[in-house]
Amino acid sequence: SGAYRISEDIKIPGVQELKIRSAIGTAGIRPGFDWQYETYNLNSGISSPGQKGNKELKPSKTKEIEFGLDIAFLNKFSFQANYAKSITTDQFLSVPLIPFVSDGFTSQWQNAGTIEGNTLEFSLGANWFQQNDFKWSSNLVYTDTKQKITELPIAPYQSGPDGLYYIKEGETYGAIYGYTWVTSLDQMSAQLPVGETINDYEVNSDGYVVSAGSQGTVLEKPIKLQEDGSAALVKIGDGLPDFILGLSNTINYKGFTFYFLLDIKNGGDIYNRKAVGLAAYNRNGFMDMSNTPEGSKKTVDYYQSFYDSGSNNSYWVEDGSFVKLRELSMGYTLKSSQTPFRSLNIFKSITGKVIGRNLLTFTKYSGHDPEVGAIRTPYEATNAYPNFRNIALSLGFQF
Repeated sequence: SGAYRISEDIKIPGVQELKIRSAIGTAGIRPGFDWQYETYNLNSGISSPGQKGNKELKPSKTKEIEFGLDIAFLNKFSFQANYAKSITTDQFLSVPLIPFVSDGFTSQWQNAGTIEGNTLEFSLGANWFQQNDFKWSSNLVYTDTKQKITELPIAPYQSGPDGLYYIKEGETYGAIYGYTWVTSLDQMSAQLPVGETINDYEVNSDGYVVSAGSQGTVLEKPIKLQEDGSAALVKIGDGLPDFILGLSNTINYKGFTFYFLLDIKNGGDIYNRKAVGLAAYNRNGFMDMSNTPEGSKKTVDYYQSFYDSGSNNSYWVEDGSFVKLRELSMGYTLKSSQTPFRSLNIFKSITGKVIGRNLLTFTKYSGHDPEVGAIRTPYEATNAYPNFRNIALSLGFQF
C-alpha cells in the first residue's frame, strides 16, 4: 500500500488535506474440513449417499486492488472516495452430481469458478457548528457493489432454496431465476396455441394475459411465458441493491446529546416466500375480495395459478427498497461538579441514554421486513424473523 499527501507539497486555498492512496492485497479462504469426506444420509435405518468427498480441494483466493482519495476542506468538510476491484478464484461451490454416474452421490464441493466484484464508496462528513456549548455534525455514506460470475468451468445449475438462484457464467451473483407470466398481447401472439387467434385473449385488470371473457370467473388464469414450447426459465430478480445510503447526525447542546441514523437501500429484490406459503392455504390477505369493487374481483383459482404448486415465479418477487430509522438516541451527561457525592470526587461524569433501534421502516415490500438476509438469500423464509424494534436504557459512570 502507499499514499501521497499532495497538500504537503502543494498549497491549495481552502483545502487542509488532499491525499491519494492505493493498496493491493491477497487473502485466502480454507475449504471446510468435512468437504473432503463422503457423507451419507440415514433414514429409517437405511443409508443413502449424500456428499461425494473431494481431497483435491485447495484454498480459494481473493485479490483486491483499491484506490482512494481523501479531502478535508473549508475547515468544515471531509470527503473520502474509494474504488475497489476484487477477483476471487477457485471459488467453493457445492456442485450437483448425477447420481447414477457418481455412485449415488448427489453433490460435491469443488473449486469451480471466478467471481469479480466492484465496489464504489463515498463518504462526506460535515461539522456544521462547533461553538461554545453547541455542536452539530453529520456523516453521509454511499456504497454501490456489483458482483458477477466471470468464469464457471462446470455446467450452469440452480442453487439455493428450491433452486431460486442460477449459477452461470456472466450472471450476477445473487440473480433470482424462475418462471414469468405473459403481460402483453404481443408476447401472447408469439406463443399462440394451434387453432387459436389473439382475439381469444385479453389483458386483465392486473396486467396479465388471460382468456377473453374469463375475468372474474374460475376460468381466469394467467399464462406462463414459453420458449420452444415449454415454460421459459428466465431471470426474475436480482438480490443486489442499486446502492445503500447511510445518513447520521449528532447534536450536542451543553450536557444533552441527540443522535439518529437513517439507512436507505435502493433496489435489491426479495422473493416473498411467506406470501407464497399463505397463498398455498388461501390465507394471504390479498385474496380477500370483500372490499374489492365488482368487476375487479378474482377467484381463489386465479391466485392458486400464481402459487403454481410452489414453483418460483415472478409474481412473488418484490422490490426490497426501504428507508429505516436505524437508531435514535437521546442522552444527558452530568459533569463531575453535578454528580452525587461530588465532594468525594468519586465520579468524573455520569451519562444516561435512551436508545431506540429499528423504530420505523418505510417500504413498499408487503412482507414483515425488507431486510431479510444477505445478497445470496434474497427471500423471506418461513423461519426468518424480522428485525425487532428495540428500546434500551443506558447508564454509564466514569471514575
